[in-house]
Formats: sequence, structure tokens, C-alpha cells
Amino acid sequence: MVILNKMKKLILIDDHKMLRKGISSYISENTDWEILAEAESLDEIPEIIKKSNSEKDKIVAVVDIQIKGNPDYTYKGFEAVKLLLKANIPSVIFSSHDSGAYIERAMSSEVGAKGFVSKLSDEKMLLDAINTVADGKTFVQPDLVASLMEINSLLSILTKREMQVVKLIQDGRTNDDIASKLQIKHTTLENYISIIYDKIGCRDRAGLLEKLR
Repeated sequence: MVILNKMKKLILIDDHKMLRKGISSYISENTDWEILAEAESLDEIPEIIKKSNSEKDKIVAVVDIQIKGNPDYTYKGFEAVKLLLKANIPSVIFSSHDSGAYIERAMSSEVGAKGFVSKLSDEKMLLDAINTVADGKTFVQPDLVASLMEINSLLSILTKREMQVVKLIQDGRTNDDIASKLQIKHTTLENYISIIYDKIGCRDRAGLLEKLR
């Protein structure tokens, strides 16, 4: 019996064409990975998933946090990761938004990224992350781990509901949006927010977001 090794295919999702071209060139010239597809917006993800469904190979996606998508650019990469994960395609976040809060959000069960690498790193670091994730493991760039642990420690004092409120605030949602999504009264939401401010040690939304940078 002849057992054929699976090919390794990469999906690149980033709104900067030159960056995609650079990664694609490096991958093609220096590794045994092949580029399966490229995209710059959230709207293209369903078509890429449809294409990927016909593949029997090992597939990993490299995704920027900030990509195009209606109505704006706000962290649509997280939505892309969620869609890909539902199709059993693991993602490595590759972003200049590399603070502990972004890493925590990306790697959370809510979003589901399996790897995180800063755009300030080199191609080898990204390749290490891709290969690690392809093997079914998780990867966080070593020099970013400390900031992730700091944020995890800060957020560990919050309840599950308070964490939901914080995530929505990080997404730029208004109080009206948050109350509607969580199906709670405005007064209840305001109480949650007040408690969150006390626990995190800030006075307002701007201060909270600064703490979670």
C-alpha cells in the first residue's frame, strides 16, 4: 500500500497586497507549503471556505486582525477566524496589534485562533507558528507571552458576564448595543460597567481600553 503525505496549503488573509505578496514569495521559495488562496476582506471568506472544502490537504490560515469588511475595518479578522474555525481551518493571527489584550482576545474560546505572531517579527517566526498550528498545537510568539499572562491575570478577577461586557466594549459597541446583545436593562449594564471599572482600576471607558491595550 502506498501512503501519500498530505500537501500543506496556506490561506493568506490581509488587506495589504504587498505584504501578502511578500509572505507568498517567502513561503513558495523557502518551504514546502503552497498558497491555496488569498483575500483582503471578510466578504471573501465564504468562497475560500467553499474552495477549501474540496481539498484533502492540511490547511492553515494566516489572518490579520484588521481587514476589510462591512461596515468598517474594526477587527474583522476575528470574524474571519471564527468562520474558518467552523470549517475546521485553524488560524494564525499575524498582526501589528500585538498587545496582551489582542492576543488574549484572539486566542480566547470565543474567537479561536491557534497562533499569534507580531508583524514586527521575521518570516521564520511566522513559519514556526504555521508549522506548530498545523501539528495541532498552539503557538504564541515567545516575547509576547509575558504581556498575555499580565492581561490574563487582570481579567481573571472578572465574572463571565463582566468579561462579556468588556469584550463588547473592546469591539467599540455602544451601551445601547451591549444592552441589546446581552438582553439586559441599561441600569443593569451600567452596574456591570461600574463594577468592572472598580475591579480594573479605571474611571471611564477610555481608561479601561488603555488598561487593556
